[in-house]
Amino acid sequence: MVGPADASDWPIVTTEQLSYCRICAASCGIVVTVDGDQVISVRGDSEHPVSHGYTCPKGRALPALHHHADRIDEPRVDGRPVDWGTALDNLAGRLQVVIDGHGPDAVGAYLGTGLAYDVAGWVAANGWLAAIGSSRLFTPATIDNAPVLKAAELVAGHPQANPVCDFTATQLVLIVGSNPVVSHGYGTAFADPITQLRSVRRRGGAVWVLDPRRTETAALADHHVALRPGSDAIVLGWLVRERLAAPLSSTALEATRASDREALAVALRTFTLERAAAAAGIEPTTLIALRDALLAADGALAAWCGTGVTMSRDGLIAEWLRWVLLAISGSLDTAHGMHFHRGLLFPLRPLRPTPSPPVASRPELRRWIGQDPCVALGDEIGAGHLRALVVAGANPITAFPDPAASRTGLKALETLAVADVIENELTTFATHVLPVAGQLERADVPMHEHVALRGGTCYSPPAVSLAGARQPAWWVFAQLAGHMTGVDLFGRSPDELTDDDVLALIARRSVVPWATIRAAGPHGVAIEPDIGWLRTALLDGEPWRLAPDLLVDRLGRLENPDDGLVLVPRRRMRANNSVADPIDPDREALVLLHPLDGAIAGVVDGGTVALTSRHGRVESTVRFDTGLRRGVVSMSHGDRLRSSAALVSARDEIDDLTGMPRASGIPIKVEAVDR
Repeated sequence: MVGPADASDWPIVTTEQLSYCRICAASCGIVVTVDGDQVISVRGDSEHPVSHGYTCPKGRALPALHHHADRIDEPRVDGRPVDWGTALDNLAGRLQVVIDGHGPDAVGAYLGTGLAYDVAGWVAANGWLAAIGSSRLFTPATIDNAPVLKAAELVAGHPQANPVCDFTATQLVLIVGSNPVVSHGYGTAFADPITQLRSVRRRGGAVWVLDPRRTETAALADHHVALRPGSDAIVLGWLVRERLAAPLSSTALEATRASDREALAVALRTFTLERAAAAAGIEPTTLIALRDALLAADGALAAWCGTGVTMSRDGLIAEWLRWVLLAISGSLDTAHGMHFHRGLLFPLRPLRPTPSPPVASRPELRRWIGQDPCVALGDEIGAGHLRALVVAGANPITAFPDPAASRTGLKALETLAVADVIENELTTFATHVLPVAGQLERADVPMHEHVALRGGTCYSPPAVSLAGARQPAWWVFAQLAGHMTGVDLFGRSPDELTDDDVLALIARRSVVPWATIRAAGPHGVAIEPDIGWLRTALLDGEPWRLAPDLLVDRLGRLENPDDGLVLVPRRRMRANNSVADPIDPDREALVLLHPLDGAIAGVVDGGTVALTSRHGRVESTVRFDTGLRRGVVSMSHGDRLRSSAALVSARDEIDDLTGMPRASGIPIKVEAVDR
């Protein structure tokens, strides 16, 4: 009798599913090859109308991430595996005890990057908070992005008003403290960044990169200016001063107030060429060349700042001056400069003013855009104002300043629930662990329409079925709302709904029918750019608000950059923040240092170094990089094992308008560690 063939001899029967990547807002089209429930590979979709077959190493590593050894497969309560009914009943009961004793604001949520690309989960999490009457929301916005939102709110009337670049039209791309070849853009999220930037140069345009490191993006630029960290706002202030001194186009004059221009000119009188060159530590001739290039590209300028700037002491000022520069160059909401997407699923509409109450334990800080600043989380827990927290798609220990204090505060919570895909340090001591679907197991539509290169939206079905006891994040929060309040967030029991049912409800405001969006699949529905609409829609047709008193006053108080060694953050090509790297966690060094600075510190290439600031200490492997400006130490932030957050304070140098900690340009000391 002949037995069955060995399984290794069986043919692999694969199918291919079109999808889009949800690691970042670029939303590259991908082809997912599966064999049953096994994800075999991910490659770029060559037919995708935006990404044209491109995907990055993180996107291609999705199979390894999906099958990660530390995937969470079943709910746990106090470390013990349970079924969903038990987990939800227990969590709802504990949260209700907190609410009964201390009010609904004693319960909060931290919704992180892992949930930021799960639109149904994000909507449901916010719906659950509203259903229980809590206003306590924390997100990464107040860790890395708040200056972008605050500047947009002050200048354009809405924090989500985000200008995006058109690489087919712009003549000058100015990138300040950002590395889109690795991060895929900041403000404008775009696939295949190398091709996009090269296309500008092929058309006769120019790319300027202002960054203390010769990044992968700087290597592609026409001009790389290795300015000193912390000088960005002074350099941008000088550029604005110079642009105001030259004749403005009719477009710029119509879109700006004379009184604002005059106020800026007065406030920027001390921003001379000599001051900007000295602050940046570069030759004046370099700045003059940049100014001349900017003047020559009038009406066709694209500019953005990245986390290297927004996480610095003057990040808000730099981001605001970027808006000013675009406006007075006639390049804001114009065909050849930067334009705005109205939004298809989430259209921009005028905002009603809302109060910004102070944080009880940190009265110098205020709630803003419906959120508490993350730096106040530990104080709110310590003061007893926050007693229970639900964390989704994030690990605050690695993301927040002062990881030791974050760890202590989180462990002091009466209830800590974690909804996530992969185990992390937080899940080891959480009272409740809730396994949720990864991106290949759920249907999705993009949430970040306003930063996308192309206007519109798209849809992806799940590539594989849910494994284990995992559930979509929207289901978890809808169930929790029902258990606690009896309210069905989506009008029906979560058990009666599918991903598509929930997405269809979210898409009710869309100007394109849900059936059309769903049928278009990952290739999506495109909407042509609508030029010149934003001021009409958000500012009643009035000019840009270029000179808010709060920011103009700060110009006179700008300080010169710190001397000595300073820390700047960095993104890595093959690692996604605090998520365990499925490719090779040690492939990319966390710390980069110029070899001459290394020699002074007695450090050897490949050795172990200790970085020390006034606030903490962290050890890591160092690599020498001659492309780094002298006096600068570059460290990847958000690493799950060796976080640069240990060098950042949650109390000192916090921006009072945004709640942002200073995490870039921090003075540090470097020492060799003998192992």
